Amino acid sequence: MPKTCPMTGAPFEITAIEMSMRKKLGIEEEPKFHPIFRFMQLGAFWQHWNLHKRTCDKTDNPIISVFPENCPYPVWQRDEWIKNANPPGADYDPSKPFFPQLLELFRRCPIPHNVGAGNENCEYTDDWWYCKNCYLCHSGVECEDLRYCYRTIHCKDSQYCVFSFESEKCVDLIDCHSCFRVAYASKSWQCRDSAFLYDCRNCHDCLFCCNLRNKSYCIGNKQLTKEEYEKQSKIWDFRSRTNYERGKAEFATMLLTKAWHRALFVDRSESATGNYLDQCKNCENSFFLSERMEDCVNVLRGGIDVKDCVDAVSPFGPTELVFNSSLPQDHCYDIRCCCDMVQCKYMEYSAHCFQCEHCFGCCGLVGKKYHLFNKPCEPEEFEKRKAQIITQMKKEGIYGDFFPGSFAASPYEESLAGFYWPLSKDQATKYGFWLRGKPSERTPDAQDAATIPDRCDAANADIAQKVFWDASENRPFQIQAADVTFAQDLGIPLPYTYYMRRIQENFRWIPFNGTLRITTCAKCKTKTETSWPKEYDGRILCEGCYLKEVY
Repeated sequence: MPKTCPMTGAPFEITAIEMSMRKKLGIEEEPKFHPIFRFMQLGAFWQHWNLHKRTCDKTDNPIISVFPENCPYPVWQRDEWIKNANPPGADYDPSKPFFPQLLELFRRCPIPHNVGAGNENCEYTDDWWYCKNCYLCHSGVECEDLRYCYRTIHCKDSQYCVFSFESEKCVDLIDCHSCFRVAYASKSWQCRDSAFLYDCRNCHDCLFCCNLRNKSYCIGNKQLTKEEYEKQSKIWDFRSRTNYERGKAEFATMLLTKAWHRALFVDRSESATGNYLDQCKNCENSFFLSERMEDCVNVLRGGIDVKDCVDAVSPFGPTELVFNSSLPQDHCYDIRCCCDMVQCKYMEYSAHCFQCEHCFGCCGLVGKKYHLFNKPCEPEEFEKRKAQIITQMKKEGIYGDFFPGSFAASPYEESLAGFYWPLSKDQATKYGFWLRGKPSERTPDAQDAATIPDRCDAANADIAQKVFWDASENRPFQIQAADVTFAQDLGIPLPYTYYMRRIQENFRWIPFNGTLRITTCAKCKTKTETSWPKEYDGRILCEGCYLKEVY
């Protein structure tokens, strides 16, 4: 069923599977927008990439928050919010449009300063769960002693790792598993004491290698003796920033000219389309899903026992029955057109709620049931008035639509969507998103990043007292004493950029833009879908040829 997106003008197809799933969820309306725009709209409500020093609007105490000082919502330190949440309510006026009066209410409701729970000494984090001693990290679970990491699970004592798991004493890991003392690697498993690896398994003491299995003492995929390896590997000396940057350039060349690439990363899955899928069943046009995802359509970034989702960003389980929502997490059920729901059930058009049930048009609630526009109702009255509002919304032609971009608590550039689909000021205005505004002014005492010692073993004791300036990001950054110890132990250079710049650079090694393109397998010449950009054509293999070539 072909349609044209009214926002982007792009054509798209409504599949039978999508309509079947919408019917299963009780959604009568057909989708209006292109799937990528749906990802953009939902992803704009997932704050990412920055932490800000600001004050708690409840206590005036300083806090570190994912929301900037100019956030349009009151921002409270999370513990204060949970203990004291009592946001104002409003009466719905059927003579007025729904979203403007809902926005007026929402903007008066305090929201928690970050997302996460169960942490110890992890003040400078967001979307961080059950972790200990972590600093400047985002989206992780059960990690310890991490710094500058993003989307990590069960990792320890590492830096600048993204989408990586069960690893320790590593730096610059990208979609890696079970690694130890590895510097700069992508899509590698069970490797140790190595650097600049791509798609390697069970390897140790290897350098600039790709597609290897069960190897040791290799440089550039060439087998060496232990003595030869130790001699040649010393030439690089990655304690030097100059050498490390040369290594990154060599790695990029290796991926373009030597490495073989799987066209799609779909593992242990059944009837699943999209990319970066593991343990998924009956999923369509979905990306970055893992650990028992089932019956999902147009879902981005989800995991752990999630079922029956249509148009969702970051459903985290156990969670079921989600429609057109962002961040329904941790035991959510029947969530529709909502944002930032934690342990909630039967919620519609609500945002930033915790342990709530049967709420409609609510924001900033904790432990409430049967609330309408933040006001309590008897169950029968709640259902009656909710039905009346839905009838009015259908007359407006907006029932089933997600919140307009003006409802987002963060600027578009600092959201998940802003990373994948950056917008100009005019585009953002057209789509209803708000932007950050002018860049940060340079800190008066900040030194140029070029003044950082090239070698980690040349760092003076007072370097932790200095502030440096990343001109590319217009942001200050510091090198902590723990960073010096870590760099000297692992034999890598000191940090030399604003932390999020390096995280994003690493994350771009997992190509994704919301769709798949058709390419030709470099071996058998059959057509195959992929997320890899065109410059990798000639090195991309269909699944069958990849298994023959690499294993």
